[in-house]
Amino acid sequence: MSEKGNLTGLRAYAYLRKSRMEEGMDTETVLRRHREALEECAAEHGLSIQAYFPEVVSGESLYARPQMLRLLEAVEKGECGAVLCMDLDRLSRGRMKDQGMILDAFKDSGTLIVTPEKIYDLSDEIDDELAEFKTFMSRREYKIINKRLRRGLQRSIREGCYIANAPYGYRKTAVGRRPTLEIFEPEAKFVRVMFQLYASGYGCTSIAGQVNAMGARPHRSSAFSRNSVAKILRNPVYIGKIVWDQKTHVKKNAGGTVKRLTISNPPEKWTVAEGLHPPIIEKELFDRVQEIIAGRCRPGTHDGSVRNPLAGLVRCGICGGPMQRMTLKGEAYLLCPRKGCCAAAKFTLAEGRVLRHLEDLLAGMEPALSSGRPDLPLLETAISDISASLSAAQRQKIRLHELLELGEYDLPTYRARMEAVTEKLSELERQREEARLRLEQALQSQSEKVQSVLDAYRTSDAAQKNALLHSVIEQITYYKEKKSRPADFQLEFILKPG
Repeated sequence: MSEKGNLTGLRAYAYLRKSRMEEGMDTETVLRRHREALEECAAEHGLSIQAYFPEVVSGESLYARPQMLRLLEAVEKGECGAVLCMDLDRLSRGRMKDQGMILDAFKDSGTLIVTPEKIYDLSDEIDDELAEFKTFMSRREYKIINKRLRRGLQRSIREGCYIANAPYGYRKTAVGRRPTLEIFEPEAKFVRVMFQLYASGYGCTSIAGQVNAMGARPHRSSAFSRNSVAKILRNPVYIGKIVWDQKTHVKKNAGGTVKRLTISNPPEKWTVAEGLHPPIIEKELFDRVQEIIAGRCRPGTHDGSVRNPLAGLVRCGICGGPMQRMTLKGEAYLLCPRKGCCAAAKFTLAEGRVLRHLEDLLAGMEPALSSGRPDLPLLETAISDISASLSAAQRQKIRLHELLELGEYDLPTYRARMEAVTEKLSELERQREEARLRLEQALQSQSEKVQSVLDAYRTSDAAQKNALLHSVIEQITYYKEKKSRPADFQLEFILKPG
């Protein structure tokens, strides 16, 4: 490793990331300014920057910073001798565990950290202690800022002036310096129609169809659906309230990876405060609608667990949207929430059809496996290209004989050409046999997977059933015409490769 005073010849990378003080500023402009400053710093120390790692996302966790992960991988491999950044806390401002991982990577690899103010060599005890102290202070400052932000947010909620996104029927405005909402009449008129129709006995699907026909368009999709109408009907914002804590975001470890889940909270867990904005709906009408909803609907558990074995698998054959499981009059149905799409089917019939398809699939595999020579379309498709090449090579071989007999080739040329063609044929035969073997193995693997799914399915709960089906099925497309018999629906399957 080079001395800190002489860095000439070291391979250098640059990490670019905005600071919290620069939040709200144009990211491209900030990172360009940082890049220019680091290039000046590199020239001053005789360094040549070989690669840039611009972090355009903001995240507390190390795993939410893809450029930092790429840089750490390069540092651990010893690809560079120095990393330039605007300040030490741009590298390691986050959780204590992440800070330790980042500093350890630089220390173990002997990579220098170069900033416009100082060069850190973490193999030096003084620099190592200074880096730990600076990251500790950075972390403390980060916590203080977050605490202030949370207190400000809670105060805004209590005062009824916190606005995240303007709900349908409103747009953002301000009273003095306090943010609030104002009625946006082109949308508010449709909100009134929804509440009035529901209070008159119409369902959410019917209401969605009517307001769509009247020209209403939601903010984030092309048309209203049953779910988007139901969400509006339940929202206290339309009687002058501000609602918080409608959702909870949690992290879940799945197979060694962190998965973020969003769980809808039940109304009793919401934070509701008086807002500064005017109501669109009278409280009497809102309360009457809530009574009707309570009488019609069986509320979900909202705990993030899976209760539908076919969740995430079945798509509507008309609109392409996900099919849902819904209980109507004590009977579970599989239906598309969009009005006018496929007719619904009893859930037990749909689930039974899926299992029967897997049983038929397994039955079709068994004869091919027992014969040792699977003659399936899958195999024929996989080796068709190789077979075509073999046929072409065979024709080329016959043509060589003809050219020799016609005197076009002398004997040495013929032997050389024939040797090349023979080698090609041998290689193609080898490739075809390998392809056949791989496909037999894939078929055997798929057969074992399907058998294990069928063996475990009956004794599993809904979440386990869903995981089992997802292990062998990529997607199911559902078709059913209106006014057809209960079992007159079609399912098209896309299986996962073995």
